[in-house]
Amino acid sequence: MLTHRGVVFALVVATLVAAALPSPAAGQSADAYFEFLMARRLEAQGDNAGALAALERAFVANPASAEVKAEIASFQLRRNRRADAEKAAREALALNDNNLEAHRVLGLIAAANVDTINARTQAAQLEAAAREAIGHLERAAADPSGTIDFNLYYTLGRLHLRIGDAAKAVDALTRVVNQNPGSVQGRLSLAQAFAAGNDLKGAISTLDIIVDDEPRVASSLAQYQEQAGLLKDAATSYTKAIAVQPMSRELKFRRVNVLLDAGDFAQAAQYAGEAQAQHADDLRFPRLRARALFESGARDRAFAVLEPTAKQFPRDASTQFALSDLYKEAGRAEDAERTLRALVTVDPNNPDALNYLGYFLADRGQGPQLEEAVRLVERALASDPQNPAYLDSLGWAHFRRGSLDDAEKYLSPAAQRLPSNSVIQDHFGDLLARRGRLQDAISAWGRALSGDGDDIDPALIQKKIADAQIKLSR
Repeated sequence: MLTHRGVVFALVVATLVAAALPSPAAGQSADAYFEFLMARRLEAQGDNAGALAALERAFVANPASAEVKAEIASFQLRRNRRADAEKAAREALALNDNNLEAHRVLGLIAAANVDTINARTQAAQLEAAAREAIGHLERAAADPSGTIDFNLYYTLGRLHLRIGDAAKAVDALTRVVNQNPGSVQGRLSLAQAFAAGNDLKGAISTLDIIVDDEPRVASSLAQYQEQAGLLKDAATSYTKAIAVQPMSRELKFRRVNVLLDAGDFAQAAQYAGEAQAQHADDLRFPRLRARALFESGARDRAFAVLEPTAKQFPRDASTQFALSDLYKEAGRAEDAERTLRALVTVDPNNPDALNYLGYFLADRGQGPQLEEAVRLVERALASDPQNPAYLDSLGWAHFRRGSLDDAEKYLSPAAQRLPSNSVIQDHFGDLLARRGRLQDAISAWGRALSGDGDDIDPALIQKKIADAQIKLSR
């Protein structure tokens, strides 16, 4: 009995393997051609054993015929007998290395093998298998008649994507889409190829043209639009995708996020509220709703949403962190600290909670609070000694207490591991400046400005750079 994988493979190859019936070749006997025709008739009638026997008689009648051997290979592949198909195809190529059908069979077998390889753990094996498949399929595609095989080029495009050759993937998949403009899978793959080549405009236009008729592509379109910074367009596409998958939490989550990033806080709050009602167990939605309300200026409503959630789920760190952040931004530092301490009390071994409270105390505390900050983050770091966020927190706590050697011990590796993290680079710049290494400090602050931009004051950093440059010029 065929396995599920075998059934799927059999269905695929039955579609992909085009076994065109050849006319009698020069020197081919009438008996061989008769048996060839008989094989086709028997296969159509469901008599596979009889069909194979007829093909074997055809080859006996004309043992120099690569066409008959290639037809045997195609027949075996349609029956999901890959080993027999490969053997026959290689025998056909031994008779005529230019036989297109034999190359097609070997290419499809190699392509199927690629799909069974784990790209991360067996990269070299995947590369070799993919290039073997590509080599055969490109030979098969060189049809002198100029015929473009939709399925062959689709397989070629996917193989090029697997090995990271985006340009060749785009070329192959463009042929597919040009031949069949309504192919959803063809367009999704072509969009993926454009995106792999950093051509988001190409990816978006490939899907945008059919999204109204084929809303199944809306989710992928939205992601490309989001990557391109077209946030409101992405929100519209996510809405179309949700109409197809109305219970998808991930699509709703992404839609709210892009609206938040776009600054449409009212719409974000509305959609987050609807999702919260539909998925009451998903704490992401009250957090997003509270954030949207807070950003819109409805701070009391934001706390009315998030405080009951935090009370109901005292061990959910993400919710406690979100509430603490709102308190902090609202100028309620004592409430922010109380929230974090409550989390550490109920979950004392949570390294993120220890780090969060430690960093909070380091950022605003003095004296004893700085000593406590060091102890808290040291406990977090003990569970994950290489975590750059924990290293930064501990380094910053030491910096705030004036221990510059200890601060550099931790801030330097944190800055090396996360060169685009603006906060960490800003901290490292402050340390370097304190130590008199002004040029190095300017470089670190420059990285802060060109980094992710989260939780920094660009104007303040630019002032620090200007002040350091003045000192250097004296």
